[in-house]
Amino acid sequence: MESEILELLDHIEQIINDGGHVPFSARVLVSAQEVIQIIDQARQSLPREITRARLIYQDRDRILQEAKTEAESTRSAARAEREALIAEHSITLEAIRQSENLKRATKSECDKMKLDADLYARSSLQNLQRELVHLRSEVDSILKTAAGGIELLDARAAYTKETSSGSYQYIDENEEEIA
Repeated sequence: MESEILELLDHIEQIINDGGHVPFSARVLVSAQEVIQIIDQARQSLPREITRARLIYQDRDRILQEAKTEAESTRSAARAEREALIAEHSITLEAIRQSENLKRATKSECDKMKLDADLYARSSLQNLQRELVHLRSEVDSILKTAAGGIELLDARAAYTKETSSGSYQYIDENEEEIA
């Protein structure tokens, strides 16, 4: 399932691809308002992504607690069984052996469940981290593109002057007005 942040980045990419190209340059003119609006949406969705990561982490804690509860239940059952077997002297040694095996198996299963939960949480957090790094890279690139567009427009504005007839002329700061 694709995250909302990645969808917003795709939208920004589409805006850039659809933007007007500046002649004789690799620059693209985009609607700053539209891009800023999408960036704001991305900022708003970041807390949801962080909340999702927190829920994954809490799910890990719940799984660990369930494993501990199940292990304790298994241990309690094993103790009760062992006590019953002690009453029968002829099978006491066998009961002790089985109890120890069950105890080791339970601990092993609990350790495996904990490891699985840790791996799941780690993987989920790594995925979130990759998404956030990618988002930061995309936002930096978009900000650079927007800044380049602003510089280009500022430079263009410095070389134009409105004439009395309402038309514009290019002005070279070192020369007279070009007719």
